[in-house]
Amino acid sequence: MPLFGNRRRQRQPAPSYIGRKFASRAGVEESLVNFRAAMTQQLGSEPEFLTVRWTGPDPVPETVLAIVPHGVPPTARSRTASYLALWPDGTMYFVAPDYAVRPTPPLVGMWKMRDSSLTSVGSVGGDEFGVTGI
Repeated sequence: MPLFGNRRRQRQPAPSYIGRKFASRAGVEESLVNFRAAMTQQLGSEPEFLTVRWTGPDPVPETVLAIVPHGVPPTARSRTASYLALWPDGTMYFVAPDYAVRPTPPLVGMWKMRDSSLTSVGSVGGDEFGVTGI
């Protein structure tokens, strides 16, 4: 048997990404104001912002919100909600139900126009995010 055999490479499953990571120097409150304005611009009307509970890994974000388009019935909220988690250090996770189809929605550009310090810093893996309460 050769020292370096012809073993087939084991295939690792591709990571499952569900959203985008951002960083901003704006602070949690100002980031929320900017995000709310951008989301309202994209949807054409102000969505509902619901507080949800973080079940993902530590550290726990300062604020975690579910964003539901106006008029969505309660039974469909969990399927249509987007989520925003904000940490005091400026880190933010934005998770949208259509991320796999459209990883860069127009919302991102609208949000960046309101916050010049906002930068994309990666993707959110399915194992990095968890919420309950919607």
